[in-house]
Amino acid sequence: MKKLSILLLVLPGFYFAQLSTPQGQVQATTNPEFKHVGIGTTTPQAILDIHANENIPIIRGNGGYIPTGLRFIDDAYTQPGQVKEWAIWKGNTWAKGLGFYRYDAVNRCQGGICDITLFLQDNGNVGIGYEAPKYKLDVNGSARFQDIISGGINSWIFHSPDDGRTTLHIAPKNDALDWDWGKQFIINGANGNVSVSGKLEAKEIKVTTTPTADFVFEDSYQLPDLASVEKHIKEKKHLPEITSAAEMQKEGVNIGDFQIKLLQKIEELTLYSIEQNKRIQQLENEIKTLKK
Repeated sequence: MKKLSILLLVLPGFYFAQLSTPQGQVQATTNPEFKHVGIGTTTPQAILDIHANENIPIIRGNGGYIPTGLRFIDDAYTQPGQVKEWAIWKGNTWAKGLGFYRYDAVNRCQGGICDITLFLQDNGNVGIGYEAPKYKLDVNGSARFQDIISGGINSWIFHSPDDGRTTLHIAPKNDALDWDWGKQFIINGANGNVSVSGKLEAKEIKVTTTPTADFVFEDSYQLPDLASVEKHIKEKKHLPEITSAAEMQKEGVNIGDFQIKLLQKIEELTLYSIEQNKRIQQLENEIKTLKK
């Protein structure tokens, strides 16, 4: 009995030196098949079952390189290129924040997968694929957004509709609630078209299109006679093959096509001028002959 009494005195002291639960309980099931452990419950349903109720569990550290963290390991992954482990690290002298990392099943950090997926910095910055974010959201790599990216007043909205349209809408925000869609800039991903509501200013615009208007100088081109051109101008109040002002205002103008039409008219005008110059020279020669 003396040996048994000593053992009973020693074991409780050792137990509570390792684990303290002043307001809760740690209970192992009596079923040896499962060996479940419960904290805050007498009927644990998993290998570790924590019932926090209104008390948030705490994982506490005290400074250092990586004071606290959690590791999630799946031993079923054994091949290179498979992510065997996910880890959550709370850094201090290493990096001040909370990082989410993944590791390869083979040669982790020695040629295998070993990278940061998400890092929440102590100053509030968030890094995706980057553990030293310089901005509120710092993304190292490509990003995809399926709806709206916006800010506060006097900001801009980037909107990609989720209704099947492959367009990007960019518009200014007038106040806390309203967006000025009348001033939006639209890019159509299906055909590459761009729509601008308002003026467009640029130091240089290059329009590539074919064909040009050089066909005017071909021998087969029928240059309109000036009489028909004059008649058209009197009736229509605009040049032949040139859209009327009313239609331009209503439908807009295709810059590439319009530039070609203008070039065509300039080339036609050049041919008229050459023909007129020939007639003038002929008349001058005739006058000189008559004066002799």
